[in-house]
Amino acid sequence: MKAIFMTHTQGLIRLHHPRNQAGSQISEFGAGLVILVVFILVPILNLVVVPIRWMMAQEMMDTYARKLAMCETLSQSFQLIESDPSLSTRMRSIGGIEIEYIDLSLKISRSSERKSYTVKQPQSIPPAWLPDAGNESSVYSLELETKARLFPAIVFNAGQVKIPGLTEPIPLVLRSTHKWGNLGRDPRTGKFFINE
Repeated sequence: MKAIFMTHTQGLIRLHHPRNQAGSQISEFGAGLVILVVFILVPILNLVVVPIRWMMAQEMMDTYARKLAMCETLSQSFQLIESDPSLSTRMRSIGGIEIEYIDLSLKISRSSERKSYTVKQPQSIPPAWLPDAGNESSVYSLELETKARLFPAIVFNAGQVKIPGLTEPIPLVLRSTHKWGNLGRDPRTGKFFINE
């Protein structure tokens, strides 16, 4: 009888001892890991990837604007942008960029008048804005504009909630300007290369 009582007493004593706490936080570990990944690591990844894609696309725009400004005539620049889809193809090859449109124009500005004139088609510059118009000095700049959508590295599907850079792409307008290189005249026609 004494042995049974001891066994029974030992069982009671074990119930009153504090429980070992090793591994008791394992249930919170999963939730903590999900919060870490979803709310911290993925936004940080998107904050790193989006500016890199933007910088690469802007560099391509600057290079292409320079290439277009070095053409002999303005018509060649417009033909090159229409016939050569290499800019949109190269920008898509970065990954995560969707091109909506690419627009080319020539901006003529005069610092003395603080006025400017924009040309959207070749051979349409009025005589008052040509390089020999009076004594006014003008700056001729080729402007390249691209409207695009920049996708983050990981896009979440959050239903109706729309957060650019997290649940949907970021709308973006890239602009690049380069000074027009050839202000001379065509010896055959006598017209300015910029207006041919």
